Amino acid sequence: MAQPARNIFVAFELFRPERGDDRIRETIESFGCAWARVNKNVFYLHGDLDAQFVGTKVWAAMNMDYKLVVVDTTKNDARWFNIKPEVSDFLVTNWHA
Repeated sequence: MAQPARNIFVAFELFRPERGDDRIRETIESFGCAWARVNKNVFYLHGDLDAQFVGTKVWAAMNMDYKLVVVDTTKNDARWFNIKPEVSDFLVTNWHA
């Protein structure tokens, strides 16, 4: 039996927004799933993906000084990249508390 489609949110912060976010949008479009741009820095995806896969692929399209959070609301899972260590520690400690 097929897995139900997942609800995933991708939120990011660009420290050099003048470079644009075309690579991020193109990466999200390449997943081949339904998606919507909620606002300038948040996308919603609906498809057969998981937070780890989406996070790894989107992060590869970003510059190392950007920030990224990917949340799979269906599976209550998340991945984050380049956030402050104390914020990461807080998320790890409290995510399933």
